[in-house]
Amino acid sequence: MYKKQLYLALAGVGICILPVIIPLVPKLGAYAELQRLKATEELERSRIEERAKTSDALYEAGVMPTTRKLRITNYFDSAKRNPRPDTTLYLDDEIIDVFDATGRCIGRIEEGIWKWKYKAKGICKSVQNIKPVRKK
Repeated sequence: MYKKQLYLALAGVGICILPVIIPLVPKLGAYAELQRLKATEELERSRIEERAKTSDALYEAGVMPTTRKLRITNYFDSAKRNPRPDTTLYLDDEIIDVFDATGRCIGRIEEGIWKWKYKAKGICKSVQNIKPVRKK
């Protein structure tokens, strides 16, 4: 019987409340973004703490961490110029894949010997390229 009047009253109340609700919509988006940033920051902090613990444990045990990748940031892959990285920094039993600034494999250090991909064929066949260096 009074359905029309009831719907009109609800529409009027909705119109009156609308100015209060409209500014909240962008704030909800900003709040969600803030929560996402806090979560990623917390995750990054926990990663840093775990790395610090691992580093301390390695230091106390007297073990030097070894890396299997070397990037030469001031060299771009060219058959004309051999980069000749310093091989004295690595042990004889280490195998280090060497990359240029763009992340392309350019060779390998095996048994303390530099093997360039243009001299030793097939060195970079099984090596996956890495992400390039970004300059800011």
